[in-house]
Amino acid sequence: MSEQLALYLHIPFCRHRCSYCDFNTYTSLGGLQDAYTTALCREIEQVGALSGTKRPLPTIFFGGGTPSLMSPAQLEQILQAVRQSFMLAGNAEVTMEANPGTVDRAYLTAVHDLGVNRLSFGVQSAIAGELALLERQHNFSDVIAAVKLARAAGFDDINLDLIYGVPGQTLASWEKSVRAALELSPAHLSLYCLTIEPGTPMQRWLGNGRIHPPDPDLAADQYQLASDILNRQGFEQYEISNWSLPGKACQHNLIYWRNQEYLGLGAGAHGSANHIRYEVVKQPRVYIRRMAGETTGPFPLSAAAADYHAVDRAEAMADTVITQLRLLQEGLDLAAFRANFGQELDAVYDGTVSQLVDWGLLVTGNGRLRLTEKGRFLSNQVFYRFM
Repeated sequence: MSEQLALYLHIPFCRHRCSYCDFNTYTSLGGLQDAYTTALCREIEQVGALSGTKRPLPTIFFGGGTPSLMSPAQLEQILQAVRQSFMLAGNAEVTMEANPGTVDRAYLTAVHDLGVNRLSFGVQSAIAGELALLERQHNFSDVIAAVKLARAAGFDDINLDLIYGVPGQTLASWEKSVRAALELSPAHLSLYCLTIEPGTPMQRWLGNGRIHPPDPDLAADQYQLASDILNRQGFEQYEISNWSLPGKACQHNLIYWRNQEYLGLGAGAHGSANHIRYEVVKQPRVYIRRMAGETTGPFPLSAAAADYHAVDRAEAMADTVITQLRLLQEGLDLAAFRANFGQELDAVYDGTVSQLVDWGLLVTGNGRLRLTEKGRFLSNQVFYRFM
């Protein structure tokens, strides 16, 4: 069991469910927010007690859903529970996702005063037609206003999410979104390729012909265009989907990608700690009911744990390779892999690494294995070879 942990806290409430969204979110359960806050605090306390000592937390991430729908008083209650059960670092990165249009100056000032020091805005596009297709409830003027309000409230660490590969999106419209986002001087940008997930409105629209399938070649061109623009603007692409100004990489997500321990608490959250991978029950009412009970452990399993399994050696090795290869600058530390698992990487995977190097998808240097530029575009095929 390593010493430090990252903490992810899931807030499942939304005002509206977007057309592409398959996250664990609910639009009609806002009346449960107080009861949910109490249950989440109870889960924080349970898992903290199971750890046997106040483990240090370098990062907290409020994800969702729409965490910015929670009141400052509710967020304060949650953060107080965290501080009582864990050792929150004085310089901890505390991120909250927010939707433009759900925040004002007073709200942002209040959450900043609570210790939230990083905001992640779900922008997705600067183009009105694309926002309508994605069923986002804001326009780009709302984004401009939200970023301005955040800076006035004291936030200087701001991420903007954008989506490419959207049906009907062109290379030109994508470039317009990227450049519009850069005009707001964010410290960090996360660019995600649209995946049409089962059960979403977009999947139904695809089936009935309302939209055409995304073009993977166009998406690749959009990815390359964004990379070129951001590199010229001084951004570092430190992970497949993430760019930051120097020193502004998301520390929370780096813990995921380094395959270190993290807790996922709240309805539908996933976590991995103490060689156990687990998920929490999804339905908020069931979650609240379950958290009225006691846990039988072991750490990190609360009373609301829905499923879990011990991570065996093969899974641990695969997780290490796949997550660390996502880090484009760091890559995978080959000596550390050998020290952790007692074997050379290429021996474990029977020559797969050498083959991928020969194909120009991976490269070794300074004791590390990294994706090549070609490998970035074919990363899913690379990762599949290690699963």
